[in-house]
Amino acid sequence: MSISFHIKNPKKLFRHMPVLTVQECFQLSSQPLAQFSFDEHDEDFDLQQFQALPLSDFECLLLGVNEKSGRGFELSFDEDTQEYAVREFTPSTLEDWQIALQYLADLARALKQPITCETGETFTADTIQTFDFKPDIQAGISMVPFEDEDEIQNYKFYGVTRPVALNKEIRDKILADNDPLAAFSRLMRETQWLDAYSAHQMIGKNSDTGELVGFYVLNPELPTILPYQPEIEYGTDLDISNNDISSWRLIFTNDDDSPTELPYETFIARLPKEKYRFIDAAYILLEAFTKDELAQLAIE
Repeated sequence: MSISFHIKNPKKLFRHMPVLTVQECFQLSSQPLAQFSFDEHDEDFDLQQFQALPLSDFECLLLGVNEKSGRGFELSFDEDTQEYAVREFTPSTLEDWQIALQYLADLARALKQPITCETGETFTADTIQTFDFKPDIQAGISMVPFEDEDEIQNYKFYGVTRPVALNKEIRDKILADNDPLAAFSRLMRETQWLDAYSAHQMIGKNSDTGELVGFYVLNPELPTILPYQPEIEYGTDLDISNNDISSWRLIFTNDDDSPTELPYETFIARLPKEKYRFIDAAYILLEAFTKDELAQLAIE
C-alpha cells in the first residue's frame, strides 16, 4: 500500500522541459537528501555518471535523510504522462512523511506547478504540508496481516537500509502505546540506524551435490546484525525460495587462519544469551566477538 503525489512537467514554448537530472533533483531540495537505491561505496558505482543521468532513466529512486528516515520515499518520472511522482509507503514514519512533503513543496516550487494526490486533492507548494498523513500510518500499522493472529509469524517492512520484521506481539505493543505513530516511527528509525554491520546474505552451490547453500559471514571485533532464523531475503538476484536452500551456514573469518564454517542452527544454539539481543521479530544484534570467542564457538 502507498499514497502517490504527482507534479506535471512544465512546458516552455509548447514543449515539455527536459527531465531533471538526479543531481538537479537533489539540488532543489531544502533538505540534505540521500539516496538508498544504490551502494555508493561499491567500486563499480560511478557517482558523477549517476548524478548526470535524467530521473527518467530509473524506475524510481529511494530517497530520504540519513539518521532520520525509516522507509524513505520513492521519486520517479513517467515519460508517458510527463509527471514527477513522489510515493510514500503505508505505513511510513512521521519523519518519512515530513521529509516527503517538504520535498514535494520544494519540487512544486521549483517547477511552478501544483501537486495532485491520488485521492484527487490538489495542493500547492505552500499548502502541501496540510496533508493529513496520520490516518494512513495508523491504518497501515493496524492492518499488518497475521494469519489467524499467529504470535510466531512475522511480517517485514523494508526500510532505507534494512528490513524490519513485526510479529503480532510487537504490533499490539505499538498499538497499545500512548502514541502508536511515534512508537512505530521510533522502531523503524532505531532499526535502520544501528551502529552495526548488517551481514549480507549469500547463496552458493555445493560443488559435489549441486545443492544451494545459504550463508552469512561473521567478522571479529564488529557488532553485526543477523537473522535469528535465516530465509531468502527480498532483492536476491536468484529466482529461488526457502525450499530451494539445502542448508544455511555461518562462516567465521580470521586474518591469520582459514575461515571456519558452522551450521547456522548450531551457531545460534551456541550463542551466549548475553552477547545478543533482538532488534525486532526476526533479527538480532550481536556484540563484537573477539577472535578467541569465535574460535570457542567453532569448537566441535
